[in-house]
Amino acid sequence: MNNQLVPKRNTNEWLEFISQMGLVRLDEARDVFFTGDYSNLSSLSQKALFTAGKGKILSIEGNILGSKMTLDEARALAEDRNAENGYPLQDEILSYVHYEQATLILKLKELFQGISLLRSARRLVESESLTSIIDYRVAIEQLLNGTGSSLQEIQNWITYFNEHDMQVMYNLALRNLSQFHREIEDFEIAISLLDQALDHAVQLDLPFLAEQVKNSQGYLLYSMGENSNARKIFESLLQGTYSKYLKSTIFENLTLTYYDEGKIEEAAETIDQAISHSKKYDILSLLAEECLFMGDLQRDQLKQPELATHYYEIGSSAALKLAEHGFRLEGERKQVVERFQNRPKVGYSLPETLGPQVEPFAFSSGLKWKEINDIFQAKLFDAHLNTGHQISELPEKLDLKSSTYYAIKRRLSQHGYDLSTPESSLPVHISKRHLQALDQYVGSLLELSWAEANQQFEKEVMEYLFKQVGYQKVRLARELEVSYPTILQKTKALNQV
Repeated sequence: MNNQLVPKRNTNEWLEFISQMGLVRLDEARDVFFTGDYSNLSSLSQKALFTAGKGKILSIEGNILGSKMTLDEARALAEDRNAENGYPLQDEILSYVHYEQATLILKLKELFQGISLLRSARRLVESESLTSIIDYRVAIEQLLNGTGSSLQEIQNWITYFNEHDMQVMYNLALRNLSQFHREIEDFEIAISLLDQALDHAVQLDLPFLAEQVKNSQGYLLYSMGENSNARKIFESLLQGTYSKYLKSTIFENLTLTYYDEGKIEEAAETIDQAISHSKKYDILSLLAEECLFMGDLQRDQLKQPELATHYYEIGSSAALKLAEHGFRLEGERKQVVERFQNRPKVGYSLPETLGPQVEPFAFSSGLKWKEINDIFQAKLFDAHLNTGHQISELPEKLDLKSSTYYAIKRRLSQHGYDLSTPESSLPVHISKRHLQALDQYVGSLLELSWAEANQQFEKEVMEYLFKQVGYQKVRLARELEVSYPTILQKTKALNQV
């Protein structure tokens, strides 16, 4: 499709386009919002809606922090527009941004804040269609959480969406009502509703909605004790789903079918796939609960406390990262932090607290080898510049040929690193605590040549990563995205415990 955005769209067209996009064809939505030309947009209205759309896709992908920051940007743009227009009491664009922010918050099960944002959106809304979407979302959240609304009200909304040709909302409402009937174990009605939703999604060629419905069908079968049939659905979905978030959810559901049958090894292997996927794509909300499950599995079923601590640490880090950005530490996120805080202090080389004392190689978890190597080399250059050396002095200080030095500098520059000044920014997000630990480690290498420093770092970071994956060479090669022979060469001198 054409990746250039069309600035001629009016506000209502943009709102309709963005509200549907991502729920209909996720692959095309990525093209629009991540390769489209933002500079073509001429008004704050379009910029706010485009940014909200990008935030929506990030949310669908499971990138909670990216979505939050992008939606915060959209809200700032929408509020600037509102101010330029004299602070009108009704503002469809600002209302829509509030609605998407609420949807994100509710994904993390923060009901009170989510409902509050929905009501804020409701006060600002102008159009009948967005009004209906907001009112429905409040009603279904209240029904599912037992805080109000009625079954009849939700059924009325399903009829309304169907009669007003709001096809995406109609499909979502069928699936949500099925969830309610599943939770009260009225399985026959739940099955019927999902069958309707799937027929509807297939008939209208809505692939992403169809995948979600199938996942719900699999979970319904699991809830009914039909694990084998549920697994068939989950395994078929894994072959081609577009959504990164949905893929992690499918791995989780597949894990539950094994666990309930007492197949602990299979459950551990599958939840590990979920964790690897969630780490790779920064799906922090799911990562925390996945690591809690895996940690408990390793601790209680497989009797491997060291691996349990390893997974609690990953989950705790994800939960705390969310907390740093304003998401409350509760539920599974709170539990995994507490598990890590209360971990056994014997027989595992981990810091004693969750404070700044962290492993110098902790930054490397979830990154590719090329990214890890780039970060270390950029920080090594930074460290030398911070000692007062001029950049022109570095080749001699590091015992590098000038041609080699400039080749390295050019490669790092192409990868997004600015080496012209100390403390260059990193194109890869790393927490402040992890950067501090890395900086301290790099500072201990300043008396070494470039080759010596890189050799020592490679040996020590590889030993760290090797341990993180349970000394599994195939898995390490996969996570670092390097060849298996390369991993054999890099790990041959390491001791396994």
